[in-house]
Amino acid sequence: MKNLLISLLILLLSTDIFAAYVAVLETGADGNAREIVSLTDRQYLTNVLREEAVTQLPATQNYTIMTRENIMQMLPPGKAIEDCEGSCLVETGKNIAADYVCQARVGSFGGDLTLSAELYETAGNKLIASFNGQGSDVKDLLALVREKSAEFFGVVKNMTQPVSEPVVAEVNEMAPVPAENVADEQKTEMPIVNPKASDSVRVLANDAYNEVDGKTTPQVGESIPANVGGDSAENASAENVAKKSGPRWVVLGIGAAVTVTGVVLAVVGNSKAKDAAERNSVDLHRDLDDAKTGQTLRGVGIGVAIAGAIGIGLSFVF
Repeated sequence: MKNLLISLLILLLSTDIFAAYVAVLETGADGNAREIVSLTDRQYLTNVLREEAVTQLPATQNYTIMTRENIMQMLPPGKAIEDCEGSCLVETGKNIAADYVCQARVGSFGGDLTLSAELYETAGNKLIASFNGQGSDVKDLLALVREKSAEFFGVVKNMTQPVSEPVVAEVNEMAPVPAENVADEQKTEMPIVNPKASDSVRVLANDAYNEVDGKTTPQVGESIPANVGGDSAENASAENVAKKSGPRWVVLGIGAAVTVTGVVLAVVGNSKAKDAAERNSVDLHRDLDDAKTGQTLRGVGIGVAIAGAIGIGLSFVF
């Protein structure tokens, strides 16, 4: 049963419920850089940055890089991404149901072109990664994107990958001790001591005395063998282990049920958000509502699943 639950936890934690959606928005331009770097050049910089995101965050590791078409479809009417910065980027990421959103911006400094890129976590409104650089032309900026992208998107991988390690380690370390092992320990701790030769004579005399007065309890002057009461101690130990095992399995069953419920909610929410992001529909408001609902449901499901996993771990501790 324990091995089955451990396998279930590992399987659940490696499924698509923890898939992260990453949006790479169009590269913006500040000041006179808008005239120096054409729209097509900025779009190509965006394409390369998105390509690097796909390389560093592959779909096989449960990452989804949103396409330009998905992003444009999910944006509210009249929304200009090029003019959006900081908290506006985070809000845009939430509108398109993205877990992480990034954007590069082209500027100028001292006669050279500059490139700045920022990566935000939408749930916590946090800036988690950025890089800056400069060059004499657009090709230098392109080389900068290729050079910095691995470390840039690696932050997302570091934040999302080590989810399953603590739970599995805790379950393995807190494995319950079988009742028979406890009884064996009690046996080894209470060895039977053989009476001395002189004591044996006295025991025989006591037996004869008990036959006369009919009393089986020890009397004054009677000796008690060292192994008396050993069976009672063993039985008490086994009963204590059995009493503890009952509540443990109750908590274990509840934790497993909560975990499965959370996984189901997360899968349904993730599927709903994914369908809304990939849907080619003219009803923009409905797509946005479905995406937000799915994202919320996925978050609730993940939280419930984690709570259930913690309950399973605690059942092995106590």
